[in-house]
Amino acid sequence: MLSVFDALAMILQNVQGTDSESIPLSQGFSRILANNLTVPYDSPQFDKALMDGFAIQANEGICDLSVVTFQVIETITAGKTPAHPVADGVASRIMTGAPLPVGSNCVVPIEQCYFDESSPETVDIPADSIRQEANLMRRGTAARAGSTLLNAGSRLQPQQIAALAEFGFGTIEVRRQPRVAVMATGDELIPFDEPLQGGQIRNSNEPMLLAQIEACGAVPISLGIVRDNESQLRTAILSGLQYDVLLLTGGVSAGILDLVPKQLKLAGVEQRFHGVHMKPGKPLWFGCREDNQKRCLVFGLPGNPVSSLACFELFVRPALEELVGARSRKMSMVASLTESIRVKGNRPTYQPVAISMLDGRLIAQPVPWSGSSDLRATVDANGMALLQPEKGNYQENDIVEIWLWGDQRLI
Repeated sequence: MLSVFDALAMILQNVQGTDSESIPLSQGFSRILANNLTVPYDSPQFDKALMDGFAIQANEGICDLSVVTFQVIETITAGKTPAHPVADGVASRIMTGAPLPVGSNCVVPIEQCYFDESSPETVDIPADSIRQEANLMRRGTAARAGSTLLNAGSRLQPQQIAALAEFGFGTIEVRRQPRVAVMATGDELIPFDEPLQGGQIRNSNEPMLLAQIEACGAVPISLGIVRDNESQLRTAILSGLQYDVLLLTGGVSAGILDLVPKQLKLAGVEQRFHGVHMKPGKPLWFGCREDNQKRCLVFGLPGNPVSSLACFELFVRPALEELVGARSRKMSMVASLTESIRVKGNRPTYQPVAISMLDGRLIAQPVPWSGSSDLRATVDANGMALLQPEKGNYQENDIVEIWLWGDQRLI
C-alpha cells in the first residue's frame, strides 16, 4: 500500500486545472483569481487629508510662537477640488479624505485648534501641534500604478474584494468551480429521513461529503443512493463521469458485493492505486477517466463515515484546491496533546480531536473513538491528529500534526 504522502503526490500529478470564467465582482467572494492583476493608477490619486482639521504650510521658524493665527481662505470637503493654495499664515479648513491644497504639508486636527464657528475667518493653532507631513497621505503612498495588486491563485476574501472595488474591477476572471458528484452505494442504505428497518443504515456519507465539497468552494452534485447492482452502478457511474470529480462511497473493499472497481474499469476509468497505509481509510481507491480531452478524477471512498471524512480532507480537498490553482492550500499544523493516548495497530492513525487554543498554543483533546464507523465521536471533534504506530504510547504535551476539518474553527 502507498503511504499517505505518496498517494497524495500521485493524485496531484493527475490533476488538470479548470478553465476560467468572467464573473461580477459581487460574486467573487472565496473564488480563485485566474490571472495576475496590477494597480491601474496611483492610490491615493492625490495628496489627501487623514483628519478633519486645517491644512497649513509648516515652515521652519513657525514654532517660535506658542500659538499661531492663520487666515482661513476656504473649506475643502471630500470630493471637492481646492481652489486656493496655502502659504505662510494661510490655512484651509479640510475634511477627512479631501484633496490637499497646493503648498500644504501639514493637517492639524480640529480638536487641537482654537476655532470659533461663529467667526470662521481665522483659526489659532498651538505651535506644538504643527508638524511637517502630519495627518496626511501623499499620492501613491498606498500603491503605485503598475505594481502588483493580486496574483493568480489568490482566494478572494472581503478585504481583497474591497481593494478590487476601489480600483474599479467590476468584473474579474476566476477559475471555474469544480463540479463534484457524490454517489453512495450499498443495499443497506436508506435516505436519512426514512425510518429504519432491520439491517438498514441511513445514508450519512452523502450529506457529509456534499457539505465538505461546499466548504471547499466547489459545486456539490448529489447522485443519490445506488444499489449493489451492476447495471445500476454502471448507469450511475457513467452519469457521474460527466463531472470534474466523482466520489463514490462504499463498495471498494474486498467483500462479495464490492462491485465498484469492476464497474469503474468497464466505464474506462484507469486505476492509479487502491489502498493507502493509514487508519481509517485503508481501502481508498483512485483513478482517472479521459474523454474528449476532459479528465474526471474518481475517488472510491470507504463506506465507513469517519474513513470517508478523513480521506476527503487528506486527498480530495487538496485535489480540489489544485484544480482551481489555489496558491495557498490548507495545511496541517502542530498541537500539544492534552492527555496520553495509545496507538493501536501498525498503521498511521488519524485520531479525531477537539482543537483549541490555550495560553497562546494549539492543543488537541482526543475524543473517545471506537473506529471508522463511530461517527458520533466526530460530533465532539473539529479535526484530527496523526498518531504514528512506532511511537506507541503518546504522553500529555507530546507534539502531534493536526488538521482542522473543512472550514471549522477552533473550539
